[in-house]
Amino acid sequence: MDTPFRLPKGMPGPAAAHLSNVADNLQLVADLGYGDVALAIMNGDKLTVVADARPMTAVAAVASSRIGHTLARKDEPEAYDAFAGGAAVVGVRRRTTRGISYLTSARPVGPAGAPYAVLIRDLTQQVVEAPGKMEVAFMALADRVLEVLEREPIIDIDSDAPFETNRRAGDGVMEVDATDVVTYASPNAVNIMRLAGVEGGVIGRGVTTLPGGSTAITPVVRSGGARAITIEAAGRALLYRSIGFKPGALVLVEDITEAVRREQELRVKEATIREVHHRVKNNLQTIASLLRIQARRTGSDEAARALAEAVERVSSMAVVHEMLAASTEETVDFAEAARTVVDMVRQSLAHSGTDVTVTVEGETGLVPASVATSLALVCAELVHNAIEHGIGERPVGVVAVSMRRLPGEIHFVVRDDGAGLPGGFDVDSSANLGLAIVKTVVGDDLRGTLSFSSARGTTVTIRVPVPDLPGEAE
Repeated sequence: MDTPFRLPKGMPGPAAAHLSNVADNLQLVADLGYGDVALAIMNGDKLTVVADARPMTAVAAVASSRIGHTLARKDEPEAYDAFAGGAAVVGVRRRTTRGISYLTSARPVGPAGAPYAVLIRDLTQQVVEAPGKMEVAFMALADRVLEVLEREPIIDIDSDAPFETNRRAGDGVMEVDATDVVTYASPNAVNIMRLAGVEGGVIGRGVTTLPGGSTAITPVVRSGGARAITIEAAGRALLYRSIGFKPGALVLVEDITEAVRREQELRVKEATIREVHHRVKNNLQTIASLLRIQARRTGSDEAARALAEAVERVSSMAVVHEMLAASTEETVDFAEAARTVVDMVRQSLAHSGTDVTVTVEGETGLVPASVATSLALVCAELVHNAIEHGIGERPVGVVAVSMRRLPGEIHFVVRDDGAGLPGGFDVDSSANLGLAIVKTVVGDDLRGTLSFSSARGTTVTIRVPVPDLPGEAE
């Protein structure tokens, strides 16, 4: 369909649902029938186009979409006659646009005697006057699909929901009669059946002898409904899309073996990656546990503090891998990871005797795993520093973590209301291991920038380049 389907407000629900289903299947009719198709409703005493489609299989008679256009009676007499008379009208007047000659036919849509729309079909002279055997069969099938859509929506027999489909590159097309026998099979359909193990001809064969035919085709031959189902046969995966004509059926069959294989490989790859992240997370947690044991056994307060800080660093990276283990993508919501890391650091320093309020605000969206892992480590270091050194031994204090996503980068800020930086502070000459780690990770790993300011406490600002994900650029 060229442009979105539009219906006026106030149309009854069943009628709107029927016309929506017609619109959803217009592209199938256009491609199968080698001609333009339009759906128009009566608006006052004028027909207005609410949906249309142009064929990808032939030259289009109409240059562009006509959705929203009012059709003049003198230009589309077939459409007005079909709507007024409640019966199909085949036009005989040849028209020409852009040097292309075509004929128009129309059929009403809706209950007999009370249609609420009309279907307009334009076929070029080339298609009408010199069709091949395949074109004749396809156009006849397009007419039968239109006959179904004229009366009622096409319903999926498995879900009772409206059914929609279209032609796809490589599709095979078959027609089945009321006795479950194939009366037409396109060359693509014959090739697909042969690859799936069918020997001999396809035309004249009962559908129950086709791979999956009794499941994919037989149930819709008399039902007038439709079914889409994938069948595996002879090492091939066949996607059947069948529309019943009550009786008979149109069958579209597509060999999706390679697509299924690629999807399976992708699932295996995703499962493997998740398992790797799960194991990395477990290993990091094991290392953190060993460091905690070592910290409890050491007799040096300084060594115990150093080991506790190491536990935080390892645990912050484990947080990201835990999120990745539960994801199907190599991206994580860093804001969620940051909240977990901040809470972990806050709890680890809760015994210090200082009443520190730590807040986290802002969103980052999805961030590549490598960036998130490094940023999580930076987050742990900066929050730890803000609580231990920024607030220090003060009885109360506030640490605020904020982040935001901008086009091409993330801003990450940690503020505290402590005493501020000492005079002459220089991060390059600082003996603080945590700040040295932050400087190295931000500059070397993340290719970002790090800045400090000291006004009513300390503010550390980090800018990290991050590629924009689809739909997330401002």
